[in-house]
Amino acid sequence: MTAVRPRPRLRVDLPVEELTLDDVTELAAADEHGHRYELIEGSLLVMAPADYDHMRVILRIAMWFVRHGTDEDLVLPTPGLRIKGRTSGRNPDLMVLRRRVSGDTVWGEPEDALLVVEVVSPGSRSEDRIRKPLEYAEAGIQHFWRIEREDGPATVHMFGLGLNERGERAYVGHRAVLLEELLAGSPPALT
Repeated sequence: MTAVRPRPRLRVDLPVEELTLDDVTELAAADEHGHRYELIEGSLLVMAPADYDHMRVILRIAMWFVRHGTDEDLVLPTPGLRIKGRTSGRNPDLMVLRRRVSGDTVWGEPEDALLVVEVVSPGSRSEDRIRKPLEYAEAGIQHFWRIEREDGPATVHMFGLGLNERGERAYVGHRAVLLEELLAGSPPALT
């Protein structure tokens, strides 16, 4: 079990054994500073809270889906997403679900996710551009969008699940569109 002592600074006593998603849930609940936690094969990844622009992008996309008819219970900002068993989980910036899940769910299952969206930040470039797409594809999530915000207007890179040259699940069919152009229309059909 993880012991958390939140005052005066967050101090965490980690267990000797591999961390689990339950440990991460406990850490996040005790964190007064809004850090985001992910677990990669038992290794803890701690990220600073997102900047306001990052959060605005997430909110705008969530509202866009809902405004165009997606059930608001299916559009979740920063949900927990189980990647592998009890030892790997991510927090995509936005997830669109296939179906409603119980309100007390902390770590959703990949088969319930239709789309995951990551907004690239300076501290998460490699995770958002390389590692997370590989994990999401291996987990079988049909759609992945990556939003780039540096050096110009925000651009949405949209990928669909397919097979790479080795016959493994991978994101293929890349399409890029400016965020403002995307939000001016209706969401693409996600199946």
